[in-house]
Amino acid sequence: MSNDKNWFDPNTYVELMKQNDFTKMFDTATIPGVDVEAMTATQKKNVQAIVDANRVASEGYQSLFKKQVEILQNGVSELSEAMKDAATQPMSVEGNEKRIEMAKAHFEKSVGVFNELSESARKANEDAMAIIQSRFNEGVEEMKSLASTSMSAMKAAPKAKKAA
Repeated sequence: MSNDKNWFDPNTYVELMKQNDFTKMFDTATIPGVDVEAMTATQKKNVQAIVDANRVASEGYQSLFKKQVEILQNGVSELSEAMKDAATQPMSVEGNEKRIEMAKAHFEKSVGVFNELSESARKANEDAMAIIQSRFNEGVEEMKSLASTSMSAMKAAPKAKKAA
């Protein structure tokens, strides 16, 4: 049995967070004004955003794969019907024109299908990236707040020592 992790499975990240209690890294750190719990909460939000983005991307690509299978099945069925139809057409100018029109129609349909698949892939990526972008923006604001609080505490710490 393999111990390789499936990094496309959001539960892998959840289990990783459960296995590693990152708050213990900061138990011995005593930096004035640093809110370890807030930093840990921020990191949990970051990991959750990654998990959510992977889930959204995975769902989008699963949908894309299902569409591809459906399109392939329909394509094989249509090709089979077209071949049967072509076999019944006499070898004539009119028969050849009909075959050319059929081929052109199938080509145009294929281009439309490929455009639809490309759009589905783009949407899956865009949705996943929106989650990451949103969390990044929130994280920047959280870090600004933490930095401001830390700086205020550091400035107040020397004054408190002088007063003592």
